[in-house]
Amino acid sequence: MSSDTGYLVDTNVLLWAMFDKEKLSQTAQKALLDDKVPAYYSPVSLWEISIKYAIGKLNLLGMKPDDFLRRMDKSFFLCKNVDIDAAATLYQLPLYHRDPFDRLLIQEAISAGLTLLSADKSMQAYVAEGLRLIN
Repeated sequence: MSSDTGYLVDTNVLLWAMFDKEKLSQTAQKALLDDKVPAYYSPVSLWEISIKYAIGKLNLLGMKPDDFLRRMDKSFFLCKNVDIDAAATLYQLPLYHRDPFDRLLIQEAISAGLTLLSADKSMQAYVAEGLRLIN
């Protein structure tokens, strides 16, 4: 189950890890507990969180997105810089999945050689494109 260079968590996994660990699969929980393998979140997730918070689609349990960021700074998660090459080559990724946030996370994981932790089963289609995935 170990990743070569680390894990990248999608936005739902990030939120569940911080607020509701019981929603994580056993495999995802085990991966995140492995302190030998770094776990990253992307600023793309913070962008998604901020947008969904602003339009009322996300409750951060009394926090605002900037409060959430400060909480992330104190967690075991590491912030992965946005990969500009992944952003520029996103057009090459087949349109199996149309969510722009998820697509960029998929491309970032592939580009960086990270294993993506996601509960989204539709991302499985990208395994054929080189995505390493844990659901």
